[in-house]
Amino acid sequence: MTQHQDIQDPKTYTEEDYQRFQQELSSPLTERERLEEICMTLAHLPTKEAQDLLAEFETSERAAEVSWLECAMEEGEFHYMSPMNVQEERDYLALKMVQEMWDETIELEIKRDELQLELDKREIEHEAVQVLVAAGELDNTIASALHDLKIMLSGQIAELNDQISTKEKIYEQIKRSIKTERYRTIDPFAMRHVHFC
Repeated sequence: MTQHQDIQDPKTYTEEDYQRFQQELSSPLTERERLEEICMTLAHLPTKEAQDLLAEFETSERAAEVSWLECAMEEGEFHYMSPMNVQEERDYLALKMVQEMWDETIELEIKRDELQLELDKREIEHEAVQVLVAAGELDNTIASALHDLKIMLSGQIAELNDQISTKEKIYEQIKRSIKTERYRTIDPFAMRHVHFC
């Protein structure tokens, strides 16, 4: 296996280097050892171009010749995503917060939908009770209790709608506040596996 490398400085690689890597990765004449060397370099080069080349190579017929390619891609993504300065650290944390707030919003929506289903059921039950009360078959206290329950459920649904709306506004503002370009294009759900102490 190719010797492990340290993180590469993106400034030392030019567009020509990336083009050469791409040509060698797509050439049937490139030896397996050279494919491994290029993949190792790209995995430790924290740039979008490096990640794109690894992703492109992964779909090629020769990808199987680099047995640890999947690991290299994961490592490459980790290095690409890792913050390098104070602004990136702030934006990386913001991206994690966006993912967490989205998950919290989904949980609130599930609770709201469950309450809405309960309200819909109680509405049907209330309609039936009102018919029976009008026919003199039931006392009005049942209809009154169902009416109160519907008001309570409606209030809880309205409160959840407010919470959801507030979270969505905060979520969108945090997303807009991210200045690091590579974090602006990353799907926040990719942050689910990232945990801060």
